[in-house]
Amino acid sequence: MNRVKSLFVFNIVFFFTLSNSINALEVIRDTELEDFTNDIIEMLLVENNMEAEDINIYFINSKQINAFVTGGKNIFINTEIIIQAKDYREYAAVIAHELAHILGGHIFRTSEEISNISDKAMPIYLLGIIGLITGATDAGFAGVMVGQAAVADTFTYYSRTQEASADQKAVSMLCNSMIDASYLASFLENLESSSPNVKTKVENYRSTHPLPQDRIAWIELALSKNKGCDFQIDKELEKRFDLLKAKLFGFTHTYEETKAVYNSDETQDLYANAVSSYLNGDHKQSTENLKKLIKTDNKNPFFKELIGEIYFVSQNYDEAIYFQNNAINNLNKNNDIYMMMLGNYLLSTEEKEKVERSINYLKQSIQLNSQNAYSWYLLAKAYAYLDNISFANYATAERYFLIGEKNLSYDFASKAMVNIEKNTPEWYRTYDLIEILKKEVATNKN
Repeated sequence: MNRVKSLFVFNIVFFFTLSNSINALEVIRDTELEDFTNDIIEMLLVENNMEAEDINIYFINSKQINAFVTGGKNIFINTEIIIQAKDYREYAAVIAHELAHILGGHIFRTSEEISNISDKAMPIYLLGIIGLITGATDAGFAGVMVGQAAVADTFTYYSRTQEASADQKAVSMLCNSMIDASYLASFLENLESSSPNVKTKVENYRSTHPLPQDRIAWIELALSKNKGCDFQIDKELEKRFDLLKAKLFGFTHTYEETKAVYNSDETQDLYANAVSSYLNGDHKQSTENLKKLIKTDNKNPFFKELIGEIYFVSQNYDEAIYFQNNAINNLNKNNDIYMMMLGNYLLSTEEKEKVERSINYLKQSIQLNSQNAYSWYLLAKAYAYLDNISFANYATAERYFLIGEKNLSYDFASKAMVNIEKNTPEWYRTYDLIEILKKEVATNKN
């Protein structure tokens, strides 16, 4: 029986379009990207009454240069921002500016508010893991997995007062974090001097922010008030940024473009081409590059995660499990995506002992991020494989609840309650789900 192997998983290869609209957002997740960005945010918030955990960051797969905030504490960053930034200080400057809008209480809404982002939208695991699912049932899951994140491409403008305030606050935050704040102006100057081809990508940034020349004047005024902000580059952060930038370039640009830009034997070039070769179907070249990288830096979890993904795609599950285990051991902290991936690799073997182990990792993934609907999906499959149908129904109920399918959630929770052992955590949670959903489901049926 090949019920699990029909789940064909690529690391950064495929994505589901969030709507048929050309204006839809393609929200992605990647551990390397999230870790680096969270580290920058922690630095920037060091003297502010807010924690990095309070900020919701969403990354968008887009070649348009843009970053914006919506109501609450949500920051959206296009991947092209990172690719166009000259170094980590320009990227940090963009983040500081958006954080300043949040800290200043500025609310920037799209013309169509992003609906229920925290309740219904399922982030697409484009840069960590994504399932290309076949079959009618699984295809249905793929359809609901994309969430409700489509938005129009027109935005209201920040007021000049808010924008000037955000730039001045950003300069202060950067200086307090020992990051040279002149790189905020540097980033804007780079946008202005971009080639004609790149300028078309800048239109979105200009639609959500005032003209760069106006902002540069505000930034220079703020810099004059923050003396001694010309801090030296942090070489470790720059090394991490160069690798992240190379990785994103390889995944968001063509094979030919990647080969043209990253054409040496430097670490970041090998990484970019490992990614690009993988997407181009040349797993042999990608694996060779990654083995060189691992030999150079055996502690880098992201090299190991990617080579494990390639082995998984090749159905070499033992190697995939080995490298994913190593990747988890090399991470600074536990991560829900990595636990989910290892759980999926173990589940794909269809060996009872390994499927049992997969449940442990999938539960860890959910403990780290209870909103990870894909982990709930895999957990349901694992329970079903072991013929624990009541727990499979429970996990399915949780997954449907997360993605907003309340009727289906209620139906599966009701099925789970028939045979699930009383007074277990799963029993209490299933009972809670039923109680939460009773009125809503009854209303819908009427």
